[in-house]
Amino acid sequence: MDANATITGDVDKTQIPPLNQKRILAFVNHFLISTCTFLNEFALGCETKFVEMERQLQKTEASLVILEAKLASIPTDNDTDSVTSSPANPLPATPEIDEAPTPTVEEPPETEQEPELVGVRACEDVRYMKFFKMLHVGVPAPAVKQKMNTEGLDSQLLECV
Repeated sequence: MDANATITGDVDKTQIPPLNQKRILAFVNHFLISTCTFLNEFALGCETKFVEMERQLQKTEASLVILEAKLASIPTDNDTDSVTSSPANPLPATPEIDEAPTPTVEEPPETEQEPELVGVRACEDVRYMKFFKMLHVGVPAPAVKQKMNTEGLDSQLLECV
């Protein structure tokens, strides 16, 4: 055979000796074993990383639960104002005996009147109050937004304030 015949592909394939089957079988077996070993080690490494990530996530969730419990124990301004502004036992006003009784006009109770629709600030809304507390004590805003999204609330309201 000349070199030109090998390059152009004009080779008589009947003249080429057959391949050694044992050698090919050994190469294929080696390839399969090394590939399976690599895939097993890769799967083990991925599983180890997933387990570590799950542990970190559990620690984070536990810390978040503790933080939420601490935030729930902090009194809000609305709670302290309502306690200090209203007396515990209001005394009813008694008219003097010397005074003539004045006719009283019965007004409908305030609960029957429809209250005017007044907008509530997001930080005063009961649903959003704990998230603003989280921001106030130093929790990063992206973490608070993610928590809001998991609870089905609009996280865009944090940016408005």
